[in-house]
Amino acid sequence: MPKEDYLLKYLEKLSRVIAAMLGLRDKGFPEDALRLADETYKEMLGFDVEELAIMPVEKFVELVRKHGYTSSHLEIMARLAHETANAMNTRTDNENSNSFYEKTLQLYYLLNEKDKTFSFEREMIIDELKQLTAKGK
Repeated sequence: MPKEDYLLKYLEKLSRVIAAMLGLRDKGFPEDALRLADETYKEMLGFDVEELAIMPVEKFVELVRKHGYTSSHLEIMARLAHETANAMNTRTDNENSNSFYEKTLQLYYLLNEKDKTFSFEREMIIDELKQLTAKGK
């Protein structure tokens, strides 16, 4: 039971980070949003935002698979990656934002593998990401 409480609190914390990032980006502070993401990625994966941005997608997917995250973790991580890409896009860092949009897409694919429940919302996000990554190539 204590392990479940810890996981729930951790997921709630990640949700608050994503909400804060969205708020900062909307107010015109994408750098501050990326600092929050940077701290979170270091905690979750041991890499900062810049390292993850230049990391090949295949290596990123391998890293995430190695951690064996639950579908709840993957969903939050996908939302975090999406918000990271949006913050990078706001500051017109197209190369890195495209990299994170691609990583977000791969996280949603992993989530679909792990969580067999069909989600219309998730499929809409995947379609949007496919369009964004096609433009970036």
